[in-house]
Amino acid sequence: MRFTRRDFWRGAWTAWLIFMAFLVVYLIAMGLMQSGPPWGDAYTSVVVFLVYGIPLGAVVSILVMLAGSPLAWVLGRLLANTHRVTLHVLAYAGLGAGAGTAVILIANVARAHPQISWHFAGAVIAACALSVVGGWAWSVRQSRREQ
Repeated sequence: MRFTRRDFWRGAWTAWLIFMAFLVVYLIAMGLMQSGPPWGDAYTSVVVFLVYGIPLGAVVSILVMLAGSPLAWVLGRLLANTHRVTLHVLAYAGLGAGAGTAVILIANVARAHPQISWHFAGAVIAACALSVVGGWAWSVRQSRREQ
């Protein structure tokens, strides 16, 4: 499979956009589930989650994308001559899951009393894995359309 710098960045930014879509859905769901006393009604909770969660999530996810880019580039180069789609999907899902796991571990270490639930950790890891695979898939699709 052809692999250019343009394909790489297209996939990276697409993965970021997919992750942001997952984040928005998750923040809305959490806002709805956390609504009620003392936080207020559902609308207020969702707005608060979105106002604080989107900027923080955007910054952290861009930093993670940039930090993981060298690994993604190496992975792309290693898989450039491999035509087995399953291998690409598994490799990029593993990269995304690894990035999500690293973020959860760093967040736990940064807190004096780790309070990240397994549900949240699983959601982050799954969103990262699906986002990276989605970015790869979009990049491959666009690359093939341009040929």
